[in-house]
Amino acid sequence: MDQTLPPSRSPGLLASLRAGLGFVAQLLIGALLIFVASAVAMMTAFAGLMIAGAALLLRYAAVRQPVPVRVKDAPVTLQARRTPRGWTVE
Repeated sequence: MDQTLPPSRSPGLLASLRAGLGFVAQLLIGALLIFVASAVAMMTAFAGLMIAGAALLLRYAAVRQPVPVRVKDAPVTLQARRTPRGWTVE
């Protein structure tokens, strides 16, 4: 004797809508995650460019002090003294 299953019901309209809305929700969440990740990457790159620009500005726009000129005939004498941490040169 053979046993057969009763014919299954086809999914209704409500189940199809629920499955479609679930798929659309997954797509929207994925798109939102990609957007947030790209926004964070752009902000990080922008901050890096701002830091690099500030470093270049400090490097090339700094006021340069004139180099003191030493007379070759006068010897330079340094004064050193002993401290608890070692020697200090003044």
